[in-house]
Amino acid sequence: MNERRVPCPSCGARIIEGARKCRACKAWIGGERARGSAASLSGREPRLARAAVSVASGVAAVIIATISSLKSPVGEAPPLTALAPEGTASPSAVPESAPDPAAFGPDLSEPEPAPPPEPKRRWRSREIRIVDVHPLDIVFNPSGESIYVSGDDASLREYKIKTGDILHKASVPAQGDHIRLLFDRYVAVLRHIDAARIPVMDTTAWDRDPVLLDVGRSPGDIVALPDGRTVIAATTDTKRVTKFDLPTGVRLANITLPHATGQLFLVQAEGRPYIAALGALTHGSRPAGAWIDLFDPSESPFGATRRSIAVGREPREGAITLDGGAVFFPDRLSNTAVLLSVSGVTETRKVPVGVGPTAGFLLHGDRYGITLNAEARTASVIDLSTMAVTSTLPFRGVPRTGVTSPDRKTLFVALGGTAWPPNGSGVAVIAGDPPKVVASLPTGKGACAVAVSKDGTRAAVASYWDRSITVLEQQ
Repeated sequence: MNERRVPCPSCGARIIEGARKCRACKAWIGGERARGSAASLSGREPRLARAAVSVASGVAAVIIATISSLKSPVGEAPPLTALAPEGTASPSAVPESAPDPAAFGPDLSEPEPAPPPEPKRRWRSREIRIVDVHPLDIVFNPSGESIYVSGDDASLREYKIKTGDILHKASVPAQGDHIRLLFDRYVAVLRHIDAARIPVMDTTAWDRDPVLLDVGRSPGDIVALPDGRTVIAATTDTKRVTKFDLPTGVRLANITLPHATGQLFLVQAEGRPYIAALGALTHGSRPAGAWIDLFDPSESPFGATRRSIAVGREPREGAITLDGGAVFFPDRLSNTAVLLSVSGVTETRKVPVGVGPTAGFLLHGDRYGITLNAEARTASVIDLSTMAVTSTLPFRGVPRTGVTSPDRKTLFVALGGTAWPPNGSGVAVIAGDPPKVVASLPTGKGACAVAVSKDGTRAAVASYWDRSITVLEQQ
């Protein structure tokens, strides 16, 4: 095919006729391409794309700035949680108290603080029925919201005061004639005959077996030392005083005395804690004398510096003064009350009281001593500054035992009688300055034990035959 060629208007080179651009000089034939043509638009495409990207970026920046300037409806973020050191649990991850696996019901809630008892307020009583067991002794839980009960079926139980529901129950090797609360945590069960060990129950672990303290035949008493983990126990038949560690039950030391020890007191002598072991000798089942043995329980060997003090013939249940420097107790055989000072030079002061005194108590900052006189059915009130009996208080029944409130302003007396099992009933409340009987309340038959809460707002009396606990509260 023949193509007609013509000279380029710009350079003269031969080009095809009708061509729009010369290949030699690259000049356009017939002037610049038309404005608005397809070729013209294709040259502007890169610039339009760049402009579009710039506009979009600007719009996005404005939108982001606007959104970020608005206040969040959620509010401020919470502070970061502080991490516990490695190997320790977070306080929020571990509950303050896990449920007790041996509990019959829900764990007790923290009690609200109760007002202190007032002597002029009236007392009211109500009953908790036990039904299936005869109670032998009772002691309050430190919270005051429950009570521990020793049963004649060799069981230790805990009842809720408000409802009477049973919270815990555990079997022990022997029934407890008396129980003692140690370190606000352990309950020691004392069987005075036909036993050679003292079971100690940890009330924070009812699903575990009690720790058994091998004390010897006929346990007499047990007392806790101020170190928070050591106890001293005494026996009557084997005449032994032994030091144990809790909760392991390991025997640390022991000493054998010449007489049977029935009571232990923690006193203050020579500026430090001492043990006062009150015991007696018998000949042909008759009282033949009584002594108090004083020694420092921290000494080694145990009881090395023991000293003995003659104190009468048949001492009964007593109490120590608030400063721990003196012991007050009655002597049943001589019908006297004894105040024995042990803080420094030993001094003994005596005063005659009613017939058959069985227990002694201290009231009103140790201003008054009170003896319960079973045979006379009275209480003798003694002014300890003069060692003189100031008054004699009659009872409606035979006093068996008693307990003072923590502030020593009130004395609760169970009127069950001295026989066993007891047949009497009722409780007398002694208070005021000078002390007098301010209330006499009914209980079930066989009032055998009495206890008072740590805050003094509640008391309780166990009734053997009635199988009940009478709770006393101020109105």
